Amino acid sequence: MCRRTTKDQDPQMVERKFDMLHVCPSQCAPDFIKNSPLANEGGWMAVDQATLQSTIAPNVFGLGDVTSTPNAKTAAAARKQAPIVADNLIAQMKGAAMPQAYDGYGSCPLTVEHGKIILAEFGYGGKLMPSFPWDSTKPRRSAWFLKKSVLPWVYWNAMLKGKEWLVKTTS
Repeated sequence: MCRRTTKDQDPQMVERKFDMLHVCPSQCAPDFIKNSPLANEGGWMAVDQATLQSTIAPNVFGLGDVTSTPNAKTAAAARKQAPIVADNLIAQMKGAAMPQAYDGYGSCPLTVEHGKIILAEFGYGGKLMPSFPWDSTKPRRSAWFLKKSVLPWVYWNAMLKGKEWLVKTTS
């Protein structure tokens, strides 16, 4: 059971059956962004969703959880955004056209049972963007192994060291 609130009506209690429920807290940018001149009316850093360049200060770029991009705020999103921002920033400093565009990619491993997850990978508009040759809408033990054993290594030994092989840079 949940409470649904709409603009024009009093709150209503809604009851629905479900097999799985994935709940996440509402997301927002930290106060230092919300209260900065770089923020839009929603409190996010206002950026062009493709180039990740600020729409307020052209010499500033943003990535990750603080941006106004209409995508899931995930580590996988930031991983893909970082080399795009680097390439576009270098191009902007050289007075050249920005060579990279972010497609909204994000990934969320959803645990659906012990030893199996759905690796939800998607882009802008909810477009499915699987990285692996399996059906990403079905729970898999291989995806569980990836989440449990491979992704932590990638995070600590590649992402945090600036290594990225899924986004080809131009500079």
